[in-house]
Order: sequence, then C-alpha cells, then structure tokens
Amino acid sequence: MHRFNLRRLWSTAWWNALLMLCSWLFGMTKRSSSVRWPWYVSSCVQAEAGYPAFPLVVNVTSILSVRPRVSGGPVVKKMKIAYLVKPDACYNGNGDGTRKQAEIWCNELRRQGHQVDMISPWGDYQWKTYDIVHFFGFGLWNYDMIRWGSGMNPNVVFSPVIDSNTPLWKYRLFSHIGCGRLRLFSQNYAVRCYRDNVKLFLARTQYEAGYIRQYGMAEDKIRLVPLSFTADRYDARVAKEPFCLFTGTMTQERKNVPRLIAAAKKFGFRLVLVGSLGNAESESRLRALIGDAPNIEVKGFVSDDELYALYNRAKVFALPSLNEGVGLVALEAAVHGCNIVITRLGGPKEYYREGSVWLVDPYDVDDIGAAVVHALQADNLQPGLRDEVRENYSVEHCVKMLLEQYAAVAGAGDAR
Repeated sequence: MHRFNLRRLWSTAWWNALLMLCSWLFGMTKRSSSVRWPWYVSSCVQAEAGYPAFPLVVNVTSILSVRPRVSGGPVVKKMKIAYLVKPDACYNGNGDGTRKQAEIWCNELRRQGHQVDMISPWGDYQWKTYDIVHFFGFGLWNYDMIRWGSGMNPNVVFSPVIDSNTPLWKYRLFSHIGCGRLRLFSQNYAVRCYRDNVKLFLARTQYEAGYIRQYGMAEDKIRLVPLSFTADRYDARVAKEPFCLFTGTMTQERKNVPRLIAAAKKFGFRLVLVGSLGNAESESRLRALIGDAPNIEVKGFVSDDELYALYNRAKVFALPSLNEGVGLVALEAAVHGCNIVITRLGGPKEYYREGSVWLVDPYDVDDIGAAVVHALQADNLQPGLRDEVRENYSVEHCVKMLLEQYAAVAGAGDAR
C-alpha cells in the first residue's frame, strides 16, 4: 500500500485547509471524544487530535484503543492509578471525608476494571508504571511528597479538599509568606512552591476552585469533578414521617448542632440526631443542651441498615453547617426522598437547583427553625430532587468525569 510522507503533507497549506474542512464536517475537535470517526480517518487528523501518527488508511479500533472514551462508546485502555491520602485520615477512619472521597472513586474505578493502589508506607511501588498519581488532602505533607514524587512520575493530580470560609485574600497573602530554603512555610506557601509539580488540581465545587486560584494556578490546571452519593436504597413503600434528621459528628463545632438543637426546642419540630458523640465530656455538654426536650432524640452511631431506614422515613434532612465542603450526607438524604435544609455558606448549594432546597444562615436559629418547619410541610419538591441528584451525582457519572481528566493528564504525559 502506498504511504504518504505525513510531514511533507502537514507542512503544505492545502492539507491544512483540507484538515479543517474534515474537522468541521465530522466534528473532530481536540477535546471531543464522543465522535464516530469515519473508516477513512487520516493519520494527520489523528495527529491533530493528539494521537500518534499512523499510515493514511488505518484501523478505527486501534485509534479508539489509545485512551478511554468517557463520553460514550468503547473504553479500552485500563489505567493504573496510585492514590495517596493525607496521613491524619487514620484518626477519623471511615468518618474522614477526604478518605471517603478517595474510597468512593477507588471502588468504582476498580469495578470498571482499572487498577487503583491505595499507597501505604509499608508497600513497594514502581512509580513510573502508574498512569496517574493522585494526592488527596491539603497539608504540609504534600510539600516533599509532591515535589519529590513528581520527579519519579510527573502525572500528578491533586485534590486539596479545601473546606473553608476564610476570605480569599488571606489565602492569597499567606501563600506568599515563607522561605523554602529555611524551611519556613505554611501549607498555603507550600502549595505555591509545588504548584508547578502538579499537572491538574481537582475541585469539588466552583467555591473550592476559587481558593485554588489564590495560589496563582493557570485556569487550565483546575478542573471541576463533583462528588457522588454512595448508595441508593430508597424504598417508595416507606411512608415519610414528620421529623428532621441529622447525621454527622455532633460535637464538631462546624456542624453547628447546638443551633439546630436550639431551633428544634424553639419551633417544636421533632429532631433525630445520628453520629459520633465524641468523648464523655463533649457528649455531656450536648445532652445538657438538649435537657429534657421530648422532641429531640439522640441515637449516636447506628448500623448502615438503620441509617438507610432513617433516610427513608425522614421527611427532612438538615445540615446547617458553619463550614462544609459538599455535604455528602445531604446528597444521600436527597436521593432517599428527604427535603433538604442546608447551609448557604460554601460550596454545598452548588449541588442543588435553585429553589429545590432550603438555604439557611447557619448563625441564625430562627432561619434554621423556620426552614425546617416549611420543609416538613412541603410536598412539591420530591421525587423531583431525588431524580436530579441521581442523574447528576451518581458514582458512575462522576467517575466518568474523573476518567476524562485522568485521560487528559496521561495523554499529555505520553505526548511529551
């Protein structure tokens, strides 16, 4: 078969014009991976799309095998991925949100046939063999790990998981204060030091992306990949009961449970509290706040079966946090048919269509209480909210977006 000199063809003006015409006719753009390529795709078109050059007449299947197609169609290349989670996640175990995020993605990626290694200091790893090395969690531990590790494998992805209400200007200011040579730096200064060693920063919300921008990152190095709910055990046969549910660490200040308790006592709605009570001292303080209020029930830790039963029974779920990144428990509750009352601060509101949930000022007991009462009375938002959450934040949908970003990073590394 006759083979064309691709470099010569590429250098000619008429071939560029023909390439543009083909791209327009068949919708082949650099960032699109959902196009059905015709059987006569040329090697120059492949080169324009970021793929290796082949002879003029090619096998379409071999083109599709170069990288995953996350927008539909065959996904053929299985990836090898390393996950490194912040060291202090071990203190909270399964209750750590950063660890939970990594576990959700890891489990789904493995289900789809990708290899994901949860990195341990006791392991022995061939770093150059990984398509992606993904760090989870913001902290000083990143400084040496990312700067040193990127030398062994440059395909570094970082999910900082920034949950903060601190003014943006403070993050920007503190990122300039430090001295690497003297080892004098904060975690904010450290990010500015190793930012060039990270190929891609992943944010869960636009709100979080705003904080990442304070470190001077180029816009094309920040991408949004939302989190997903973990399970759908909704049972439409279970009748909703008029109570408000909260799940989380009750004694953690940012969860704002004392104001939720105050709202329940003032407005008289039934409140069920599930989750960690902390140590004996913090539990004692919490129970003192509740006093003898008959409408407030503290369940503490419950099994998964009990938790999903409560999700199915509760009419309302409230998460009026002072500081919250996403609020996965609220997504879980929404997909189980609960009306949602959630903080208006931070990123959680981005996960819901305007008017589909009650947004509250977490510092205002009256605002929290009135919203819960209205949510207990409303019957017009479900099952619409459940359907929206299932469509937009299923683990399959979110990991599909994640794989798209992984493929872009791994592909750029291959090109270099």
